[in-house]
Amino acid sequence: MNLQEVKHQFPEAVAEIEALENLGFASRSLDWIDTLDLEQAKTACWLVGRVGDDRDADALISILSGHRRELFIQAATSLSLIATGKHIQSLLSILVTSSDPTQRNSVVYALSFLANREREQDVISTLIEIVANKADTSVIRAQALEGIGNRLSTELPENLYQRAVDVMIQSLDDTEAEVRFWACFAAGATQTKEALPKLQVLAQTDRTILSGWWAVGEEAQDSITLINGGTPPLRQPYKPSMP
Repeated sequence: MNLQEVKHQFPEAVAEIEALENLGFASRSLDWIDTLDLEQAKTACWLVGRVGDDRDADALISILSGHRRELFIQAATSLSLIATGKHIQSLLSILVTSSDPTQRNSVVYALSFLANREREQDVISTLIEIVANKADTSVIRAQALEGIGNRLSTELPENLYQRAVDVMIQSLDDTEAEVRFWACFAAGATQTKEALPKLQVLAQTDRTILSGWWAVGEEAQDSITLINGGTPPLRQPYKPSMP
């Protein structure tokens, strides 16, 4: 996609894109985004995800490895679209050294939605390790479960596939509602029949509502429906009642 196509697809962003053009987008250097203010930098991170190349992915890795935490998730989102094999290695390396929850969650988000399927076994193995690591926050572990739900394939080696299934099923018993919710999602997305007994218990008993979504038990019921070949209802996120 080129800039004109992006402008056509996102007319609401034309003014912001043209502002970046005036600031040197066409001749951008590796550290060009770092010269921009926060809102311009966010837009630039988003834009290179639509039109960028390998060098832009290098720049996004630099941002995700840096200290502008407000840019982490947008950089990760765009990396998921344009990363190559070498950038996947960079993402995995950040997880080895980082203890910053925002940085770790952003990297796990990128791995969860990678369009590139290189090193898929390494990606899935890392997501499994994140889910199993109780030292990580529930947000990060839940994100890894969403990634497993998005990426798990029977084309993977059987032992790796089973490890993912096992950690998914174990997570249905987690003390954190957010982890249980996304374990339900993953089980339904992968149509994991082994999860049905625990899903049925959650569907009947777990009324905990996940902020911005719905009850864990409802997600469990939707996954049961998917595993049984049906189509779950279109749900609306719960809104907290006014005092």
